[in-house]
Formats: sequence, structure tokens, C-alpha cells
Amino acid sequence: MPLPVDLPAPQPQPGNGWGAGDAPAGARFRPDPRLLAQGWDHRFVAGGPRLKESLELYEALGLEVLAEPLPPESFPEECEGCQLAARLGFRMIYTRRRSPSGGQVWE
Repeated sequence: MPLPVDLPAPQPQPGNGWGAGDAPAGARFRPDPRLLAQGWDHRFVAGGPRLKESLELYEALGLEVLAEPLPPESFPEECEGCQLAARLGFRMIYTRRRSPSGGQVWE
């Protein structure tokens, strides 16, 4: 059965993924092409408790984890909240698989 197309956009509510540690609504940060070329997968942007929880979860899953500061070139032109997110300590999270030996990643 098709889904209705006229549903309203979800609004920030406690407990539905918006809250302390989330990036500003509508922010679309551009990942670093250098890191993507090195095999890192861009996940999302987070800060505060959500950043810590995410890093711990990805590490528990056996992935290498990188939390990079938000460089100005990653900000979309129309995003006014991006500078604020950078100043509040938000980080862009990247992951990649480890090799079976735990050393170098798979190429």
C-alpha cells in the first residue's frame, strides 16, 4: 500500500532523535573528500552526549572511528547554524572497517 505524500514533516520532539547533541535542523555538512579517499565512511555530525555514545557504539562494533572538527569548507552556504555548531564542539563522525588482525584497514 503506498504511503500518503501529504504527511507533515516531523517536528523536533524529545526522544525522537532531536535534542542535545544533534546538529542544527536542516544542516547538511559536506564530508572531507580526503578522508573518503582513504576509505572512511561519513556517518553524521554530533556533539555532546550523542557524540560520546556514537563513538563508543561504533568502537564496540569493531570499527575504527574518527571524530573530526567541522571545517568551514564543509558548511553549506545556506546554513546559518553551522558556525554555531562548530563553535559548540560538534564533530563529523567517520568510520571504517578494521582488518582481521586489527592493524591496517582493508584496501
